[in-house]
Amino acid sequence: MRPDPETDLFSDDDPTSEGVYDAVAPERDLSHAVLYHTDWTVGTLLDQLRKGRIDINPSFQRRDAWTAKAKSLLIESILLNFPVPAITLAERRKDKTFIVVDGKQRLSTLAQFFGEMPESKYNSFKITGLLQLDRLNGMNLSDLRQADPDLASQLENFSIRTNVIRGWSSDEVLFSIFHRLNSASVKLSPQELRQSLHPGPFTEFIASYSETSEALRDIFPSAEPDFRMRDVELVTRYLSLSLFLENYRGDLKRHLDDSVERLNANWGSMQKRVHLALERFEVSYQASLRAFTREAVFRKWNGLDWERRTNRAIFDAVMLNLLSDDALRAFGERGEDVVRVFKDISVEPHFRDAIERTTKTTFALYTRVNFFAEALSGIGVSAVRLNYDEAANKISRKV
Repeated sequence: MRPDPETDLFSDDDPTSEGVYDAVAPERDLSHAVLYHTDWTVGTLLDQLRKGRIDINPSFQRRDAWTAKAKSLLIESILLNFPVPAITLAERRKDKTFIVVDGKQRLSTLAQFFGEMPESKYNSFKITGLLQLDRLNGMNLSDLRQADPDLASQLENFSIRTNVIRGWSSDEVLFSIFHRLNSASVKLSPQELRQSLHPGPFTEFIASYSETSEALRDIFPSAEPDFRMRDVELVTRYLSLSLFLENYRGDLKRHLDDSVERLNANWGSMQKRVHLALERFEVSYQASLRAFTREAVFRKWNGLDWERRTNRAIFDAVMLNLLSDDALRAFGERGEDVVRVFKDISVEPHFRDAIERTTKTTFALYTRVNFFAEALSGIGVSAVRLNYDEAANKISRKV
């Protein structure tokens, strides 16, 4: 089941989300990366997966973008000797293992058909929906080996062009390649790559949490976890801003990366803070729904009506102000007043700039949060006040 654009709160084309322009690597870093081309058989790729040398993390395995029919068509294409798109891997220097930059769905499909993903609902799936090799419909790998051992052998020995990136010196190099590879197809969330680049206890925890969070399941309504990992990205955004706001320097992607690395490295001491922050996340989302209703929550007011698309910059302004207990009560008890003052600031040029144009700068973030805080104070609600000058001084000292 795919997200419904009418009920899915955070759409792929939200300009305030991470995108290709957040992943610009310095030319020097790009020139140091070396791309090798090789042809690995299906059997070789599966062997690399079994040995743990190709990383398809467990959280990705539960977020499958392909249907059983799409998976079956890949198997059919190989059996018909049709060309299959290349797989792109990045080799880690420290242990010579590989991160999958492009081709996770193809790799997971092959691993599932060969029964190498026991946690996946598609493990050892049966082929379905084939037209040219319709005699194979209803067969799994074991059936295929019995019915046509030569064809099964052909599948295992089929060569797939595999691009291997070596010598990359920064995450931005892989993000740049990742976005370019996916720019003309399904737009995958940068969070998917972040999960591979920054493994650790927090990374594992937040992927698992996102699957049970009532707030995230309401924001991304689907029978399955969001296959673009936008749910993980959104809650990571919330945690990074609520816990480490003083470190925000206007580079959203870097701030998320740094926050994930910090939480992974200090999970023992940070775990309790994260759990408390997530409790606040859940109650704040429910409070925002009570005040704004589903038709308006995290959406822009254009002076006449609520816009259809949600806006992550407004999510920041609302959710960071809900860190105040007084604001949390007001959202629940005085929702009409809260919405009224939000509508008032929505037509202010400076506020609109902070949610539409340069949304990721430190100044824009502080501006939109403070605008709403000031509006709430006008109805007697004590909300969050962010000191931009103090933050700028702290940032300059760190630099």
